[in-house]
Amino acid sequence: MGDNKDIIVDGEMGQIKRPKIKKKWIILGVIFLLVLLFLARGVITSKNYKMPVSIYDVHKGNIENVISVSGTVEAADYKCYFAEVSAPIDQIKVKLGDKVGPGDVLYTYDENSLNITEKTAELAIKQAKGNYSALYSGSADRQYAQGMNAQQINERLDVLTEEIDAINYKITEKSNRMNQTATDLQKTLHDINQNGIEDGTAENYLDGNDGYITRRENDNNNSDISESNKQMSLAVQESLLEVQNALANDPEIQAWKRQITDLQQEQSHLQSAKAAQVNGGTAQATKASMESTQLTQGDTIAKIEEAKDGIKADFNGVVTEVAVVEGATVTCGNKVVSLANLDDVQINMQISKTDLPKLCVGQKVDIKINGKDYKGEISKISGSAVKNSNGVAVVDTTVKVVNPDSDIILGVEANNKIHAEKAENTIVLPYEYILTDADGDYVFVLENETAVRRNVTIGISTSTEAQIVEGLSENDKVITTNLEIITEGMAVTTEEKG
Repeated sequence: MGDNKDIIVDGEMGQIKRPKIKKKWIILGVIFLLVLLFLARGVITSKNYKMPVSIYDVHKGNIENVISVSGTVEAADYKCYFAEVSAPIDQIKVKLGDKVGPGDVLYTYDENSLNITEKTAELAIKQAKGNYSALYSGSADRQYAQGMNAQQINERLDVLTEEIDAINYKITEKSNRMNQTATDLQKTLHDINQNGIEDGTAENYLDGNDGYITRRENDNNNSDISESNKQMSLAVQESLLEVQNALANDPEIQAWKRQITDLQQEQSHLQSAKAAQVNGGTAQATKASMESTQLTQGDTIAKIEEAKDGIKADFNGVVTEVAVVEGATVTCGNKVVSLANLDDVQINMQISKTDLPKLCVGQKVDIKINGKDYKGEISKISGSAVKNSNGVAVVDTTVKVVNPDSDIILGVEANNKIHAEKAENTIVLPYEYILTDADGDYVFVLENETAVRRNVTIGISTSTEAQIVEGLSENDKVITTNLEIITEGMAVTTEEKG
């Protein structure tokens, strides 16, 4: 083996065995180091010795915790375009992976097939209307009872009878008043003509005139007729004629009579309709069938009209699936094309449990996709953790891209810088000056050339800095060197300022 006398070869395994260091040399080395440390302590703690240190003047600044994490670009919204009419596909205008914009045609239907389907829908509506109308085609009277059952017809007939009786009562009442007026006028006329004439001699003055009796000033038949008596009699006769004319032609009475005629006509139609009434269940079922046909076939006609110009994209997107080929006949509900929405893009990330407490919805994110910068914000943090490929628990977190464009490619990796916790005008200290023991975090502060321990409370922290929320004030002087050997109350002196 040459000069390597201390190397032993295991004959069976062919391995090299190194010589063991004797325990006594290890023990002696430890004792030597302890002696040196003791001597150093003695020098340091001597009354006249002051440990030279550097200090850091505490001041306020800003601190922000920026978390860098990668994620996958994906669309937040997808849309599948399903066939809304049954017809052959004429042309597929896109391919898998194509980018499209709003209004771009995705596919078209065979025009002749659309025309046939449209005509069929129109005929279905026409037939449904005809079936319903046929229920009432046997009698015009049935139209008066359309939608009414027998009970409703009877109730309406009762109402009509009450209305006719009420109007007849008004006609009778007014006619009676007018007849009474005519009777009173006739009596008055009679009294005028008979006034001043003895009952036994009245017939001597009739002169063959039944209208009124000629009066004379005295009993001498040769005397003149009384002019005043004549005028009064004529006036009463005129009033009587007016009343008699009103009885025959009064406008209000005539209007009431016309109302009665209309009501009696409706009454007659309803009575006829009742006798020939259609079964209520049949009428309702036929009407429902007609309305359903109008609704469904009307919707089909509207969709056909839209389909004649081709089915168009609703947004900026990427074609993720083409499910049919040209010439294939599709039925309603068949998937034809799928699009991922490029107007609504997000980044899916997985956050570790250590970073999770620093995040919240709404925090801003700087995103870089294919070398291009975008802006984003956290839109969702999952409420449960999952295991990643390494078996580590992570939480799915979604970042919405607020300014997406057509340059974005779905499925690629995005680099994200999350602007998590942030504080301004606060005390910030380099992390390397902070010590930790069983009692917590602390620093050494220079006070009157003495090292004084200050317990501190840390707020926001990064890999290099920490926010001090309690324990330090501005202008405090934090010791930054020899921290491994400084103790509470040790005499120190500054050699430079940090």
